[in-house]
Amino acid sequence: MKYAVAAENISKVYRLYSGPRAMLREFLFNVRGHQLFTALQLLSFQISAGEAFGIIGNNGAGKSTLLKLLAGTCIPTTGSFTIAGRVGALLELGVGFHPEHTGRDNIYFNGAILGLTRKEIDDRIESIITFSELENFIDEPVKTYSSGMYLRLGFSVATGFDFSILIIDEALAVGDQKFQKKCTDRIIDFKENGGTILFCSHNLHQVKLLCDRALWLHEGKNMFLGPARDAVESYQSFLRKNSEQTAPAADHKAGQGKQICWIEKLSVTDLKGNQVTSIRSGDNLMVEVEAFYGPEFAGEPSLGVILKRSDELVICSTASHEDNAALEKLDENHFRGRLVFENIPLMDGVYSFTAVAIDTYMLQAYDIFDAECTFTVRGASPNPGIVILPHRWIE
Repeated sequence: MKYAVAAENISKVYRLYSGPRAMLREFLFNVRGHQLFTALQLLSFQISAGEAFGIIGNNGAGKSTLLKLLAGTCIPTTGSFTIAGRVGALLELGVGFHPEHTGRDNIYFNGAILGLTRKEIDDRIESIITFSELENFIDEPVKTYSSGMYLRLGFSVATGFDFSILIIDEALAVGDQKFQKKCTDRIIDFKENGGTILFCSHNLHQVKLLCDRALWLHEGKNMFLGPARDAVESYQSFLRKNSEQTAPAADHKAGQGKQICWIEKLSVTDLKGNQVTSIRSGDNLMVEVEAFYGPEFAGEPSLGVILKRSDELVICSTASHEDNAALEKLDENHFRGRLVFENIPLMDGVYSFTAVAIDTYMLQAYDIFDAECTFTVRGASPNPGIVILPHRWIE
C-alpha cells in the first residue's frame, strides 16, 4: 500500500433521540423519533508511512470522531478508508480496564483486544510494567489505583506493543513531570523509528513541533490540509477573527450613565498610528487608550494595560501611575494614554490587550475594555515559551 492511512469521502452521521421512549417508539411503530447530526462531512486525505499528522479544531469539530473511525471503534456512515499496519490508540487512557482484576490481568486483556497472541504479550509485559513504574502494585486490583496510576498503566499498555501507527488524542502528558518526560520521549522515539502518528491536540505548539502536516476541522468539514505550521496559523487566524468583539461602541456605553469614568477607545497600532492585527516577533507596537473621566472623579486619572495570550494567560501588566507617566489631556474630561512596546519579544500566537480605568491605589477598576484589540504574532522560533528573552551563550 502506498499510504499508511488513506481516507476517501468519509462521513459520520449520528441519530440523536430525545430519550429512550422516542427510540422505542421508532423501533416499534416505525415513527421517526430522531434528528440527524453530521459529525464528519466527506473527508478525504492520505497519510504516508512515517508521517506525523495533526488534527486540530474547536471542541465539537469532529476530531475525536475521526480518530475513533480510524481506530476502528466505530464505522463511517459513508465513504471508506484503508490502514496499512497495526494500530495503537490513545483515545481515552484506561478505557476497557476491569476494576476487579489486577493490573497484570488487564494488560493481557487489552493485548488480546488489540489482536496480540499470548506469546507477544508475554514478551512485552515486563517492559510495560517497568515503564509504568507500578511494579509494587501490578498484582493489585486496578480499582485500588489512584487516577494517576490508572493513567500510567493505560499509557504504558497503549504504547507498549509493536505498532506501526499510533493514534493520540490529547494524551501526551500523563502523571508527574518525570513521567511526562518519559511519555514524550517514547512518542518521539516512535516517530524517529519510522512510526506513523495521528495526533489530535488543542496544544497548537505541540502540533507545530511534532507534526509534518495537519488537518483543520470545523463542524466536520475540511477547512485546511497542509503543512502543520500553515494549518495552525490558519486556525489561529480563524480564532482571532471570531474572538474579536464586533459590538458597536454604544453597547459598551450602555451602562456608563452610572459610571464616573469609562474607556472610549482601545487600539493596537504601529508607531505611525496605523492599526495592526498581525505583527512579526521583534516589531514595535503601540497601545492607544482614550478614556472619559467625569467631574465626579476625584484624583489623578490612571490607566492600566494588560497583555494576555489567547488562553487568558497574563503576559504582563502596567499602569500609567506606576510608570510615573501623565496621561495626555484632550479636554476637560477626556484623556489619552499611549504605551509603546519596542522590539516586542513574543513567541508565535494570538494575543490581546485589555485596558482598565483604575485608581492610583489599584484597588478599584472603574471600567474594563478589551474590544478590537486582538493581534497575531508570527515569525518567532518554534521553541516552546511565551517570550524570547535577550541571551547569549558563553563559550
